[in-house]
Amino acid sequence: MPLSIAFWSFAIFWGALLNLATTIASLALLVIGNGSAPASWAAPMAVTLHLLPIPYAIVAFVGVWRSAANPEVPSTQKLMVRCTVAIWTAGMILI
Repeated sequence: MPLSIAFWSFAIFWGALLNLATTIASLALLVIGNGSAPASWAAPMAVTLHLLPIPYAIVAFVGVWRSAANPEVPSTQKLMVRCTVAIWTAGMILI
């Protein structure tokens, strides 16, 4: 797969969109769950929902890393993309 598609499409665009959607959904679940009487299910469900994009982030990270290993990619671009996707993935997992 071309590096630009793996990086910009799969890692950056879809990774950010998926992370944003699950973060909003988990926060909404916490807000809705606090208004109901048995709110004990809301917090674990929100945490689970928030952690759902982690496998996708890891797969996208590995895909970009392997796409950067293509011999046609210049070494400076390879280093820059690998560092960027590592920081981006760590940020997506931690936030």
